[in-house]
Amino acid sequence: MSIKASVTHVYVGPHSIEGLMNVHGEFGVGVPQFADTFSFLTKNASRDIKALLRKDFSFLKWQTPLNSKPVNVIILEHWSDLVFELALKGNPKAIEISRALHGMSWHQLFCDAFGKKFEAEDRQHWLASRLVTKIDFRELTDRCKRSGFTEPQEYARFTWCFQTKLGIDSGTRDQIPLEKLVALQGAQAKLIAYMDCGLTPWQAIAKL
Repeated sequence: MSIKASVTHVYVGPHSIEGLMNVHGEFGVGVPQFADTFSFLTKNASRDIKALLRKDFSFLKWQTPLNSKPVNVIILEHWSDLVFELALKGNPKAIEISRALHGMSWHQLFCDAFGKKFEAEDRQHWLASRLVTKIDFRELTDRCKRSGFTEPQEYARFTWCFQTKLGIDSGTRDQIPLEKLVALQGAQAKLIAYMDCGLTPWQAIAKL
């Protein structure tokens, strides 16, 4: 007899999947959801998953509101491994999700999605802000390149200078609290705007 499970949307920054939680509190994702998320043929998905994970395991069968019949389920531990392997193979959606997830865990997000509402909102705000800072940082380095930066040390010094103004230590972006992340997001947007108006990177930092 299959185990009953409930379903809800699990958000990873701007992305979402239909997560499952069974009556014992265990998390998983249905094989059809895997196929839909990462653009695999549903009829071949189970075979493709086994090939990607390269390990001996059996799918669990859970009864969900999404289907009249029990579905094959990937437990959360294997789901995490699966997304990682897909990202390594260059799957665009897996790469986007992995970037948005960086610094967090699937278990945290599933716990949030199935009930810890305040923490869930706070965590999702953090993920959304962190994703924006990553996108803006790429734009920022593009502006620096146009301004004549050629050496890695130049980019590193520039980043250190404007982060120091915000009280952010190098290498800590994935650990800083939400309020500092929001400040970083705003600072990067200002720097981009200043440079688009013709200022050099160092002139832009002086105006922060």
